[in-house]
Amino acid sequence: MQEDDLTLDDVRKLAAEIGMTRLTGEHLEQLLRATNAARKRRASLPTGELTPADEPAQVFALDAGPSR
Repeated sequence: MQEDDLTLDDVRKLAAEIGMTRLTGEHLEQLLRATNAARKRRASLPTGELTPADEPAQVFALDAGPSR
């Protein structure tokens, strides 16, 4: 699915929706560039045949220390 690039107004609206209302114009331009780059990278990934089993497992365990 190819998505069109976002505009500065689109990014300003998205930022406002999540409470990022104090971004400067420069910050919004940086966010715009980063978002468009991430969307292009994501669109180029072959995901059509992925299944839930392809998701990497994130497993963490605490070291219990010596056994009692």
